[in-house]
Amino acid sequence: MEYKLIIDGVAELSEEIEEVTFISKIPPDSNARSSNLQAGLTIKGRISFMEDKVFMKDNMQKIAQWSLVKPAMVDSYKTATLEYMHGGAPRKYEFSHAFIISYTESFGAKGGTDGTFELVLKQKEDRIDDVVLS
Repeated sequence: MEYKLIIDGVAELSEEIEEVTFISKIPPDSNARSSNLQAGLTIKGRISFMEDKVFMKDNMQKIAQWSLVKPAMVDSYKTATLEYMHGGAPRKYEFSHAFIISYTESFGAKGGTDGTFELVLKQKEDRIDDVVLS
């Protein structure tokens, strides 16, 4: 297992994940280091409907449901922890107040058993200091 994503109270992904991108940025029109810092994760992977991979479908259904939670609801923010192991160089990202920017599922041929997903998470702006990288 190279990746492991735990979204508290929602889902735990590992085998589903194929690619992860971490981003830390400020607005592109800034002329100096801005306090409007943003941190996010883009997670791409696959969804399988094969009988021995039902957990993939179930996990992605839970994430899709979380993506529809209205911002005023207490459940719109979750703790998300992503661990990545590459050889002897582990990396861990912890977002204490993660929310979904976008969630996309794509499916191919009619009757196929596989699809793909893209999950884009961000840390709540006033909680940037709570992001932990290790």
